[in-house]
Amino acid sequence: MSLGWGILGLGSLAKNHMGPAIGRASHTKLVAVCDLTMGQAEEFASRYGAKRAYDSIDKMLKDPELDVLLVATPNSLHARHTILAAEAGKHVLCEKPMALTVADGESMIEACLKNKVRIGVDFQNRYHPAHTEARRLTRAGSAGEINVAEARYCRGASRGFSKGWRSDPSIAGAGALMGQSLHPIDLLRFLLDKEVVEVRALTDEDPPHRPVDQMNYIILTFDSGTHGVVISGILAPRPDNDAVLYGTGAKIRCKGTVGMQLQGELIVEGDALNTKMGFPAAETSGSDLYVRVVEDFNKCILEKSETEISGLNGLQMIRIANAVLESSRKGKAVSLK
Repeated sequence: MSLGWGILGLGSLAKNHMGPAIGRASHTKLVAVCDLTMGQAEEFASRYGAKRAYDSIDKMLKDPELDVLLVATPNSLHARHTILAAEAGKHVLCEKPMALTVADGESMIEACLKNKVRIGVDFQNRYHPAHTEARRLTRAGSAGEINVAEARYCRGASRGFSKGWRSDPSIAGAGALMGQSLHPIDLLRFLLDKEVVEVRALTDEDPPHRPVDQMNYIILTFDSGTHGVVISGILAPRPDNDAVLYGTGAKIRCKGTVGMQLQGELIVEGDALNTKMGFPAAETSGSDLYVRVVEDFNKCILEKSETEISGLNGLQMIRIANAVLESSRKGKAVSLK
């Protein structure tokens, strides 16, 4: 059985990653796309093989072939668009952040439960094979006790990189935090299979001169007692986008794997286990990880199973994101217990 997908919001994520991924994913067909202007929607539909183009979400949600809606609109609109889709009986995969407030996130989950549809939030790093293997080794105890972990996700750009709605905190919620830093934070949660209970953070947010952050420096305390360090943002050229788990039995390093591409290496150095695995990028479109996201979400719908990127996981990431901002603004640790 194939599921009909639609994309709402045809920005860079849709063009560079999800459009190609939906076209490549098994048991998937792109039936509809929607943007503010019909011309952009029609151009996208022609390029990626969508059956129909719309300039109205209301019209799109009446499409009888539409089963799953990818919500890739500006952050502050995620809640409204998800709830509309749920009320129309459509499953929703939402771009991160799920929403800007916990109340909105809870309303999204409630709408999906009430209308018996699934909701997921796009955290593609959970599908990188280096990360799934690192998690397996960690859960098996192969690394021993892990007291320290770190993850970085940076890129090099000049100050003022965020433009348009991304520079407006009322719409974006934050800058680099929402655009990048949520990924390495969520990845450490995934790799350790533990939950964050306290956040200490520093950002370079400086309103009104700089209304949204461009770099984040975050210390996470997990319920196991492990400390995680995250450095993420747009002012670090030639970055090492790695995740490293420092265990008493082994160090597990996911080298160059954090981000949007299927690439990098898994390097394990330990007392009894030493291994190295490479993951060269298979293509330039960058859709490999997103194919896995789409296929897993299809599986969760068709088999009524759980997904790694559930709405509850997205809700917890809202709590953590808001704790990062609060910690930075108040200059103190924020508890999530």
